[in-house]
Amino acid sequence: MPLKKSFSALSVLALAGGAMLLAGCAAVGPTDDPFLRSLTWQRYVGGDDLDRACQPGQPERYRLVYNAIEDEQRRTYDLSAMPDGGAMLEVQAIGRPSLNDPKNPISVRDPLAPWRGLRAMYRLNAAEYAKLKSAIAATGFEAPAPEGLFLRGDSFYWTASACRSGSFHFHAWSWPSAEFDRMAVPLLEALQPFDQTGVEPLRPYEVALPPYSSYLNATDPDAIRSIPHRFQVHGNGLRYSQGTIN
Repeated sequence: MPLKKSFSALSVLALAGGAMLLAGCAAVGPTDDPFLRSLTWQRYVGGDDLDRACQPGQPERYRLVYNAIEDEQRRTYDLSAMPDGGAMLEVQAIGRPSLNDPKNPISVRDPLAPWRGLRAMYRLNAAEYAKLKSAIAATGFEAPAPEGLFLRGDSFYWTASACRSGSFHFHAWSWPSAEFDRMAVPLLEALQPFDQTGVEPLRPYEVALPPYSSYLNATDPDAIRSIPHRFQVHGNGLRYSQGTIN
């Protein structure tokens, strides 16, 4: 009987936690859980969890997200400063799932493996971290975020978030624009020496972008399920919507 009571209490807590997550869709940092990622992706891209946790005295943190047409490839880079002046980098490469991918094969033990993406860690020394931060600054990251800029999942964009000295800062770049053309590939190349996923980055290329309203007006259930994300830069972060953003 005590076991049943304990199990019941834990079940209630788990359900309550799940309900809170579904209601708030709060980002929890990088994750290879495809279900959790789908719930929190929007807030993760905007660095909301970095912003909430940003306090004076905390280690410096950066997050870079590269969207290369979301159904094709998404790459995430989370940097956490270390006491010796270096940093730990966690990279995730999320691509189109393939059931026979030898790098991420489906199995009885892990039936969700193809949807997890590939994850790798790299320990940057102080010189490497300083060089990477210089590359981030060279993108124009330190400038105020471009108010009103749209980021479409069916195209290419970068977002960058940071918590430094207790202050949060956000910036974004979207294709097509001169700013994106100037920073997109150089930032990929600056990160590549530390990216141990073994997945080649998808370089930007020209894509035909239909009016976003064409997705919203779709009546086919499959088309409705595949509506790409759309964000808009607002203040020092993102506004989230797949529909009309007022």
